[in-house]
Amino acid sequence: MRKWVSAVLATAAVGAVAGVASTAATASATDEQAANRACQREFDHAVWEDMDSFNKRDEARYRAIIHRDMVTVGRKGQLFIGYDANVDPVIESFKLPYEWSMPWTVTHTVVNGCKSGFAILDAYYKVPSQNVNRHYTISLTLVKERGKWQVIKDTVTDVLP
Repeated sequence: MRKWVSAVLATAAVGAVAGVASTAATASATDEQAANRACQREFDHAVWEDMDSFNKRDEARYRAIIHRDMVTVGRKGQLFIGYDANVDPVIESFKLPYEWSMPWTVTHTVVNGCKSGFAILDAYYKVPSQNVNRHYTISLTLVKERGKWQVIKDTVTDVLP
């Protein structure tokens, strides 16, 4: 009888430890999922911040979202390397006397933890007064450093009719 009770108690103890380990693993997985969702939301907001600051011609916000080592590959293959080479032409475009806009939709994102992420956007550059309506695919790569997401790479590609 004693062996049977010991075996039952040992089995119960193993079950309890396994249950605690399983609960801990489930809690850990849940915590990780919550952290991943928080990172995804931060990333999505940073993509929105980049495009919204551009469309609203908000120089301070636009400057803040651009990484110091940013690289852009333009629609004609031209390269812009570094902060000033990327920001200065955009800030100049903010001063254009005519109205332009770039409505956009995110079509795909990939976020690598809270370190980096990639977004593909479907966008249109519109200048109604000049009858311009260019369709682009924009790919943005962002990195998170010192608690802040910033655009480090931007590629603009013409979508041909």
